[in-house]
Amino acid sequence: MPDRSVLITGAAGEIGGILVDDFLKDGWLVCGLDRRCPPDLDRPGFSFQECDLGNGADVEAKIASFHERFGAFDAVINCAGLIANSPLISFVEGRLVHHDFGLWDRVLSSCLSAAFHVTACTALKMAETGKRGVVVNISSICSRGNAGQAAYSAAKAGINGLTTALARELGTLGIRVVGLAPGYIDTASTREHVAAAKLREIKASVPLKRLGKTAEVVSAVKFILANEYINGTILALDGGQVL
Repeated sequence: MPDRSVLITGAAGEIGGILVDDFLKDGWLVCGLDRRCPPDLDRPGFSFQECDLGNGADVEAKIASFHERFGAFDAVINCAGLIANSPLISFVEGRLVHHDFGLWDRVLSSCLSAAFHVTACTALKMAETGKRGVVVNISSICSRGNAGQAAYSAAKAGINGLTTALARELGTLGIRVVGLAPGYIDTASTREHVAAAKLREIKASVPLKRLGKTAEVVSAVKFILANEYINGTILALDGGQVL
Protein backbone atom coordinates (compact mmCIF):
# COMPACT_ATOMS: atom_id res chain seq x y z
CA MET A 1 0.00 0.00 0.00
CA PRO A 2 1.29 3.54 -0.75
CA ASP A 3 2.98 5.39 2.11
CA ARG A 4 0.74 8.47 1.85
CA SER A 5 -3.05 8.69 1.68
CA VAL A 6 -5.42 11.53 0.78
CA LEU A 7 -9.20 11.93 0.92
CA ILE A 8 -10.64 14.21 -1.78
CA THR A 9 -14.29 15.31 -1.66
CA GLY A 10 -15.95 16.45 -4.85
CA ALA A 11 -13.86 13.80 -6.61
CA ALA A 12 -16.26 13.66 -9.56
CA GLY A 13 -15.97 17.38 -10.23
CA GLU A 14 -13.50 18.95 -12.63
CA ILE A 15 -10.99 20.26 -10.10
CA GLY A 16 -11.56 17.34 -7.73
CA GLY A 17 -10.96 14.92 -10.59
CA ILE A 18 -7.75 16.67 -11.60
CA LEU A 19 -6.55 16.47 -8.00
CA VAL A 20 -7.34 12.74 -7.95
CA ASP A 21 -5.32 12.23 -11.15
CA ASP A 22 -2.36 14.20 -9.87
CA PHE A 23 -2.15 12.47 -6.49
CA LEU A 24 -2.44 9.05 -8.13
CA LYS A 25 0.36 10.01 -10.51
CA ASP A 26 2.52 10.90 -7.49
CA GLY A 27 1.91 7.50 -5.91
CA TRP A 28 -0.59 8.43 -3.19
CA LEU A 29 -3.45 6.23 -2.08
CA VAL A 30 -6.48 8.32 -3.06
CA CYS A 31 -9.98 8.00 -1.60
CA GLY A 32 -12.82 9.99 -3.11
CA LEU A 33 -16.29 11.04 -2.00
CA ASP A 34 -18.99 12.66 -4.12
CA ARG A 35 -22.73 12.49 -4.81
CA ARG A 36 -22.01 10.99 -8.24
CA CYS A 37 -19.41 8.61 -9.57
CA PRO A 38 -16.37 9.88 -11.48
CA PRO A 39 -15.97 8.45 -14.98
CA ASP A 40 -12.85 6.37 -14.28
CA LEU A 41 -13.25 4.28 -11.13
CA ASP A 42 -11.06 1.29 -11.94
CA ARG A 43 -7.61 2.68 -11.26
CA PRO A 44 -4.85 1.28 -9.03
CA GLY A 45 -4.67 3.21 -5.77
CA PHE A 46 -8.11 4.82 -6.11
CA SER A 47 -11.07 4.00 -3.86
CA PHE A 48 -14.38 5.83 -4.27
CA GLN A 49 -17.75 5.91 -2.52
CA GLU A 50 -20.91 7.82 -3.35
CA CYS A 51 -21.86 10.02 -0.41
CA ASP A 52 -24.28 12.79 0.53
CA LEU A 53 -21.66 15.07 2.02
CA GLY A 54 -24.29 17.30 3.60
CA ASN A 55 -25.54 14.34 5.64
CA GLY A 56 -23.33 13.86 8.69
CA ALA A 57 -24.41 10.25 9.29
CA ASP A 58 -23.63 9.27 5.69
CA VAL A 59 -20.24 10.99 5.83
CA GLU A 60 -19.38 9.29 9.11
CA ALA A 61 -20.29 5.83 7.76
CA LYS A 62 -18.37 6.21 4.49
CA ILE A 63 -15.26 7.63 6.14
CA ALA A 64 -15.35 4.91 8.81
CA SER A 65 -15.19 2.29 6.07
CA PHE A 66 -12.17 4.05 4.55
CA HIS A 67 -10.49 4.18 7.97
CA GLU A 68 -11.09 0.47 8.52
CA ARG A 69 -9.23 -0.30 5.29
CA PHE A 70 -6.56 2.39 5.17
CA GLY A 71 -6.23 4.02 8.61
CA ALA A 72 -5.99 7.76 9.20
CA PHE A 73 -5.39 10.00 6.19
CA ASP A 74 -2.25 12.06 5.74
CA ALA A 75 -4.22 14.75 3.92
CA VAL A 76 -7.85 15.73 3.39
CA ILE A 77 -8.97 18.09 0.63
CA ASN A 78 -12.48 19.49 1.01
CA CYS A 79 -13.19 20.33 -2.62
CA ALA A 80 -16.92 19.59 -2.84
CA GLY A 81 -19.28 22.48 -3.38
CA LEU A 82 -22.27 23.88 -5.25
CA ILE A 83 -22.19 27.20 -7.10
CA ALA A 84 -25.47 29.06 -7.37
CA ASN A 85 -26.18 32.34 -9.14
CA SER A 86 -29.24 33.90 -7.56
CA PRO A 87 -29.70 37.42 -6.18
CA LEU A 88 -31.58 37.96 -2.95
CA ILE A 89 -34.44 39.65 -4.84
CA SER A 90 -35.33 38.98 -8.48
CA PHE A 91 -38.06 40.07 -10.89
CA VAL A 92 -39.66 36.86 -12.18
CA GLU A 93 -42.80 36.60 -14.33
CA GLY A 94 -43.95 40.08 -13.50
CA ARG A 95 -43.35 40.06 -9.74
CA LEU A 96 -40.58 40.38 -7.20
CA VAL A 97 -39.45 37.16 -5.50
CA HIS A 98 -36.78 36.41 -2.92
CA HIS A 99 -33.95 33.88 -3.08
CA ASP A 100 -35.14 30.28 -2.91
CA PHE A 101 -34.65 28.99 0.64
CA GLY A 102 -34.15 25.43 -0.55
CA LEU A 103 -31.31 26.53 -2.81
CA TRP A 104 -29.74 28.40 0.10
CA ASP A 105 -29.84 25.23 2.21
CA ARG A 106 -28.32 23.11 -0.58
CA VAL A 107 -25.44 25.50 -1.17
CA LEU A 108 -24.61 25.82 2.53
CA SER A 109 -24.89 22.06 2.96
CA SER A 110 -22.69 21.23 -0.04
CA CYS A 111 -20.00 23.81 0.64
CA LEU A 112 -19.86 24.37 4.39
CA SER A 113 -21.58 21.52 6.25
CA ALA A 114 -19.79 18.98 4.05
CA ALA A 115 -16.38 20.36 4.99
CA PHE A 116 -17.32 20.37 8.68
CA HIS A 117 -18.58 16.78 8.62
CA VAL A 118 -15.57 15.45 6.74
CA THR A 119 -13.05 17.31 8.87
CA ALA A 120 -14.69 16.21 12.12
CA CYS A 121 -14.53 12.53 11.12
CA THR A 122 -11.04 12.55 9.64
CA ALA A 123 -9.43 14.76 12.30
CA LEU A 124 -10.79 12.48 15.04
CA LYS A 125 -9.00 9.51 13.49
CA MET A 126 -5.82 11.55 13.07
CA ALA A 127 -5.95 12.53 16.74
CA GLU A 128 -6.64 8.95 17.88
CA THR A 129 -3.66 7.60 15.95
CA GLY A 130 -1.25 10.51 16.43
CA LYS A 131 -1.23 11.30 12.70
CA ARG A 132 0.13 14.77 11.96
CA GLY A 133 -2.22 15.35 9.06
CA VAL A 134 -3.34 18.39 7.09
CA VAL A 135 -6.79 19.53 5.95
CA VAL A 136 -7.11 21.81 2.92
CA ASN A 137 -10.43 23.62 2.58
CA ILE A 138 -11.16 24.99 -0.88
CA SER A 139 -12.65 28.44 -0.41
CA SER A 140 -13.18 31.08 -3.11
CA ILE A 141 -12.56 34.69 -4.00
CA CYS A 142 -16.36 34.98 -3.58
CA SER A 143 -15.91 34.69 0.20
CA ARG A 144 -15.29 38.45 0.03
CA GLY A 145 -18.91 38.85 -1.08
CA ASN A 146 -19.97 38.59 -4.72
CA ALA A 147 -23.22 40.23 -5.88
CA GLY A 148 -25.68 37.64 -7.12
CA GLN A 149 -24.03 34.81 -5.19
CA ALA A 150 -25.17 35.45 -1.63
CA ALA A 151 -25.44 31.77 -0.67
CA TYR A 152 -22.12 30.78 -2.24
CA SER A 153 -20.35 33.83 -0.79
CA ALA A 154 -21.74 33.11 2.68
CA ALA A 155 -20.75 29.45 2.47
CA LYS A 156 -17.19 30.25 1.43
CA ALA A 157 -16.88 32.96 4.08
CA GLY A 158 -17.98 30.25 6.51
CA ILE A 159 -15.24 27.99 5.16
CA ASN A 160 -12.69 30.69 5.99
CA GLY A 161 -13.95 31.04 9.55
CA LEU A 162 -14.08 27.27 9.96
CA THR A 163 -10.51 26.99 8.72
CA THR A 164 -9.17 29.51 11.22
CA ALA A 165 -11.12 28.09 14.15
CA LEU A 166 -10.10 24.50 13.48
CA ALA A 167 -6.47 25.42 12.84
CA ARG A 168 -6.35 26.89 16.35
CA GLU A 169 -8.10 23.87 17.85
CA LEU A 170 -6.20 21.15 16.06
CA GLY A 171 -2.76 22.72 15.76
CA THR A 172 -1.80 21.56 19.25
CA LEU A 173 -2.43 18.00 18.03
CA GLY A 174 -0.10 18.48 15.09
CA ILE A 175 -2.97 18.74 12.60
CA ARG A 176 -2.87 21.69 10.22
CA VAL A 177 -5.93 23.29 8.60
CA VAL A 178 -5.40 25.65 5.68
CA GLY A 179 -7.73 27.36 3.20
CA LEU A 180 -7.13 27.92 -0.50
CA ALA A 181 -9.24 30.64 -2.14
CA PRO A 182 -9.05 30.49 -5.93
CA GLY A 183 -10.29 33.29 -8.12
CA TYR A 184 -11.94 32.50 -11.43
CA ILE A 185 -10.41 29.29 -12.76
CA ASP A 186 -10.77 28.25 -16.40
CA THR A 187 -13.10 25.26 -15.96
CA ALA A 188 -16.28 24.01 -17.59
CA SER A 189 -18.16 25.02 -14.43
CA THR A 190 -16.91 28.60 -14.68
CA ARG A 191 -17.94 28.82 -18.34
CA GLU A 192 -21.33 27.30 -17.47
CA HIS A 193 -22.13 29.70 -14.64
CA VAL A 194 -20.55 32.91 -15.98
CA ALA A 195 -21.67 34.49 -19.24
CA ALA A 196 -19.02 35.03 -21.91
CA ALA A 197 -19.32 38.82 -21.70
CA LYS A 198 -18.90 38.68 -17.92
CA LEU A 199 -15.85 36.45 -18.29
CA ARG A 200 -14.25 39.06 -20.54
CA GLU A 201 -14.86 41.67 -17.83
CA ILE A 202 -13.36 39.38 -15.20
CA LYS A 203 -10.21 38.77 -17.26
CA ALA A 204 -9.84 42.51 -17.74
CA SER A 205 -10.10 43.06 -13.96
CA VAL A 206 -7.31 40.58 -13.18
CA PRO A 207 -3.85 42.19 -13.27
CA LEU A 208 -2.52 39.09 -15.09
CA LYS A 209 -5.35 39.45 -17.65
CA ARG A 210 -6.37 35.80 -17.63
CA LEU A 211 -8.26 33.17 -15.69
CA GLY A 212 -6.43 30.79 -13.41
CA LYS A 213 -5.41 27.32 -14.59
CA THR A 214 -6.47 24.09 -12.93
CA ALA A 215 -2.80 23.08 -12.76
CA GLU A 216 -2.18 26.16 -10.63
CA VAL A 217 -4.83 25.01 -8.15
CA VAL A 218 -3.09 21.64 -7.92
CA SER A 219 0.34 23.19 -7.40
CA ALA A 220 -1.07 25.46 -4.65
CA VAL A 221 -2.54 22.45 -2.83
CA LYS A 222 0.79 20.65 -3.10
CA PHE A 223 2.58 23.74 -1.72
CA ILE A 224 0.28 23.77 1.31
CA LEU A 225 0.95 20.10 1.96
CA ALA A 226 4.71 20.50 1.58
CA ASN A 227 5.19 23.55 3.83
CA GLU A 228 4.55 22.33 7.37
CA TYR A 229 4.45 25.82 8.92
CA ILE A 230 1.42 27.01 6.97
CA ASN A 231 -1.59 26.83 9.26
CA GLY A 232 -4.83 28.70 9.79
CA THR A 233 -4.42 31.03 6.82
CA ILE A 234 -6.42 31.44 3.62
CA LEU A 235 -4.06 31.39 0.66
CA ALA A 236 -5.37 33.58 -2.18
CA LEU A 237 -4.95 32.24 -5.72
CA ASP A 238 -6.68 34.92 -7.73
CA GLY A 239 -4.07 36.64 -9.91
CA GLY A 240 -4.41 39.77 -7.80
CA GLN A 241 -8.10 40.29 -8.60
CA VAL A 242 -10.20 42.33 -6.18
CA LEU A 243 -13.98 41.90 -6.22
